[in-house]
Amino acid sequence: MKFINHSMDKCNNCYKCIRACPPKAISIFDSHARIDQDRCISCGECYVACEQGALHIKNVIDHVKEAIASPQKVVVSLSPAFSSAFGVENGEQMVEALKKLGFDVVEEEAVGGDVVAKAYEDYLGSSGKKNIIASTCPSTNYLIEKYHSSLRQYMIPIVSPMIAHGRILRKKYGADSYIVYVGPCLAKKAEAREMQHRGLVKAVLTFVELEDWLKEEGIELESLEGMAFDAVGTHKGRCIPFCIDMEISKKKNFEKNVIAGVDNSEEILRSLENDELEGLFLGIASCDRGCINGTGMPKDDTSYYVRRKRMTDYNRKIKALEEEQKQEQQKEKDLNENQDPLPEVDLSKIIYDQKVELEKYSAEEINETLMVMGKSRKEDQLNCNACGYGTCHAKAESVLRGTSHVNMCLPFMRAKAESLKNVIFDNSPNAIFMVGPDLKVKEFNPSSERIFQIRAEAIKDRDISTIIPSDLFEEVLETRVNLIGRQVEYHQYGVILIVNILYLSKEGILMAIMTDVTSAEKNKKELIRVRENTLNVAQDVIDKQMRVAQEIASLLGETTAETKVTLTKLQNLVVGDRGEER
Repeated sequence: MKFINHSMDKCNNCYKCIRACPPKAISIFDSHARIDQDRCISCGECYVACEQGALHIKNVIDHVKEAIASPQKVVVSLSPAFSSAFGVENGEQMVEALKKLGFDVVEEEAVGGDVVAKAYEDYLGSSGKKNIIASTCPSTNYLIEKYHSSLRQYMIPIVSPMIAHGRILRKKYGADSYIVYVGPCLAKKAEAREMQHRGLVKAVLTFVELEDWLKEEGIELESLEGMAFDAVGTHKGRCIPFCIDMEISKKKNFEKNVIAGVDNSEEILRSLENDELEGLFLGIASCDRGCINGTGMPKDDTSYYVRRKRMTDYNRKIKALEEEQKQEQQKEKDLNENQDPLPEVDLSKIIYDQKVELEKYSAEEINETLMVMGKSRKEDQLNCNACGYGTCHAKAESVLRGTSHVNMCLPFMRAKAESLKNVIFDNSPNAIFMVGPDLKVKEFNPSSERIFQIRAEAIKDRDISTIIPSDLFEEVLETRVNLIGRQVEYHQYGVILIVNILYLSKEGILMAIMTDVTSAEKNKKELIRVRENTLNVAQDVIDKQMRVAQEIASLLGETTAETKVTLTKLQNLVVGDRGEER
């Protein structure tokens, strides 16, 4: 289910989203990120990685507001991770804030967590499987269903606490109730839209969205006195699957393991596929360091350790209150005896086979693609991950698959750009050189060497005044105004140059581009000299003709007049051309 949008105008093609995406389900073409929904595991890591805001969550708050404005009863299932996200002293402050937003009922998701925890313990007690994988994290479920489908047999076919609680709330408050889940997990948005759950949880709000909504309404949590939850769960329901009682399950031979982060889970899942492990009960969270570091947590500077401390303190406080409420010899299951009994709900879950079949490519195809990327040798394969792919081999596969382009290889593009730059720099007929703010020469191309009759190594890091006056460079440095098209004659080198000096503000240096126009200027002077000679010859002819005309005027009067007119036109033409030339 697509719940993340992309803004082309904000994308700077940094490929951080691809680097963050575990299954590489993102492709970028024409400055546009495309998420392949069939391959996506809905973890939301791309959204967290994008610091430019090019990836953003689809807004569902307006839909929730419409529901609040309607006659429907709008009910919140609140994740226990809220204490780590907002740092409230007690949960009642969050309850009051949510009711100020217009929600009718606020319950702890842990109510559903308690039911799921009991179902897990029953399942563990009866299961004959050699490994068990909890199915509370939807992103982990998608990872297994799509990329480790042979391990579906180990997944517990029981719904997550959110879905269990949603089914409970639907029975408690009616089929027309509008249920909203609020938590730290983007993958919950996808889970709520699964075919088997569709229509149950109407909207999923992350803590990011809730934080924005509270700010919009001017609600400050710390200023609120608080209101009681409409229903609460227990400590076990708040930390499922990590608090499953292995003693109760009578499966003491199962070793409980908590895995956080896709990379870590991939490692253990591969070991399970290779049949290297058994006797494990795995609680896997796709987010690194678990749900309190979820992709739907507020994007602020709060460290993971501060969040963990907040949640630990809150849970310790709540657990102490639970202990106070216990009567002597009373079991934990009787804590909520003052509340109405929970309605029985179906907790079964379908484990889908969504196996992603990735194309296989021959070694020859891979090597051909690597050569196009400028990686013909083993040492050229840097495996730098700049493009988002862990290895150059994986990058080549993505190119063949059509999900990326060779131009996404930054070392390749850098080498290509540097190669083109060097070709231009080394082969330009113009003198091109760089001068630092200290007026010392930094770069000096071959044409500069030819024109100024000095080797590059002899002038580098020496003052420009060593070869030519520095006044024009000082002028540009002082004014920050580029000098364009100034004709300067350097007599010591016998050259006339068109001088351009550019100030490169980002680099803080000057770039000089000088075109040698010596030959053109010499040709121009020679043309002027020829025209002047022609003018003088024409004048001499006119003078001679006038003298002759005076002697034979009676015989050739009209012819002389015509000759004078013709020669005068020639004289004017020459003079006119000369004026234009000058």
